[in-house]
Amino acid sequence: LESQPGIRQDIRVRWLPDGILRRGLARTVLLYYTGMTRIAKDILQEVVRGVFLNAAGPLGVIGEIGGNAAATADALQRQDWAGLVAGIRRSWDLNRRLDAGTDPEPVRHLLRQVDDYLAAAKLLGAGGGGYLLMVAKDEEAAARLRRRLTENPPNGRARFVDACISDGGLQVTRS
Repeated sequence: LESQPGIRQDIRVRWLPDGILRRGLARTVLLYYTGMTRIAKDILQEVVRGVFLNAAGPLGVIGEIGGNAAATADALQRQDWAGLVAGIRRSWDLNRRLDAGTDPEPVRHLLRQVDDYLAAAKLLGAGGGGYLLMVAKDEEAAARLRRRLTENPPNGRARFVDACISDGGLQVTRS
């Protein structure tokens, strides 16, 4: 790696404590399959084009995404819940700045329905749909959010998915 231009040399592997995530998953963090999927290539086509053209906009946002990842990892390391939630919120904002296609109207509509209950939310992956990570403001808000989307799903495929931290390493499952 040292001989590769543009490769960061200060990358470190760090252990991140999982206690804060376990507590969050048990209380206020919800994983929701929206039933709305899109193909990542459609979303990322313009981003990749901008990177290849060395465009300052996308490259600057990608740099900010890296900085936010480091700040969020630091929040996890310190077991700082507010910092973790802020990192998730900022990650979603940066994704939308990188490509507006990552924020489709059906997802915005879904989030508007539960916005009063949310501390942060973020679509996962690069497809602009599919799985939505939601962090409720508190346990009561999480229960209301779950009830609201269970009673009024955006489509017939949408559902909550149980999430947990594995103690046994990588396990591939199908939901």
